[in-house]
Amino acid sequence: MLKVVYQRSGEPSKVLEIANVETPSPAGSQVLVKLAMMPIVPADLATIRGIYRTPQKTPTTPGLEGIGVISATGNKVESFAVGQRVLVLPFKNAGWSNGTWQEYVLLDEYDVFPIPDQAEAHVWAQLFNTILTPWIMLVEDLRLKSGDTLLLTGAGSTVGQVALQISKIKGFSVIGVVRRSEQIQLIKELGARDVICSANEDITQRAMALTNLRGVDAVLDAVGGKVASQCLRALADNGTMYVYGLLDLERDSGIDIRKILFYNLSLRGFWLPGWWHRTATDERIRIINTVAGLVAQGHLTAVIDSKFRLSEVKAAVEKAEQPGNNGRVFLIP
Repeated sequence: MLKVVYQRSGEPSKVLEIANVETPSPAGSQVLVKLAMMPIVPADLATIRGIYRTPQKTPTTPGLEGIGVISATGNKVESFAVGQRVLVLPFKNAGWSNGTWQEYVLLDEYDVFPIPDQAEAHVWAQLFNTILTPWIMLVEDLRLKSGDTLLLTGAGSTVGQVALQISKIKGFSVIGVVRRSEQIQLIKELGARDVICSANEDITQRAMALTNLRGVDAVLDAVGGKVASQCLRALADNGTMYVYGLLDLERDSGIDIRKILFYNLSLRGFWLPGWWHRTATDERIRIINTVAGLVAQGHLTAVIDSKFRLSEVKAAVEKAEQPGNNGRVFLIP
């Protein structure tokens, strides 16, 4: 079978290689999943570059998420059968040295999640990193409601688009932040009340003007750097800012400590694997089932931009980081 590997951290398009290895066989409580679609998410690329929190063992096969069909089971498997469609649970494998960017992946039966046979593969394959992430921050933690205002960076990203869908369900308003002016109309059509282009506008000044100098109730930031600093200064008293990404790879944002102090602000990081491990199993199941139900009903969805074969992985990762993508880039066997 084919699998993507890298021997050292670095730029994805330079360090990724294709290996042809023997297909593993399941034993005991293991299942062998024949993968069908694997999204490329920013965390995958950060991991390959060596700037993600989780330490890596090499050689490593990247890939946090994937959807497929069980092709074989060990003799102690009780919960799954051959032919069943499943998602790979992304956070059980410390270091992700056995990721989803391969034709088959061998996992414990507790590391996969059953999905409906009629489910849209490209949507369900994004259940965790793209759909669950904003739901936890906005609904479970921030508990935003009608009358609240969210400042959303990366509004045109796949996570940003899901956040806009959540705003329609819960009734809060969104001021989107984009880096390219050509995105403005799309973000408005997706439900944003207003849109700020960070390339030619000061985020703080514009957000304050749009809220009659009150400020926003919360910020979701996936960019970091100066964008994060400007967003923090746009928070209202007792506001909360979540940082869940670092798209511009700039670590020094120049955060205004005085603003945090005198306006009683909360600045928090959100890392989905960390949430996964600190949250009780029953609570995780409740939240995942809630989100999965909304996906099944069509209330939450995620889009696909393009698909590449595993053998085209270098072109795929380059495409995934190009501006203007309409959704996730996927790998397929």
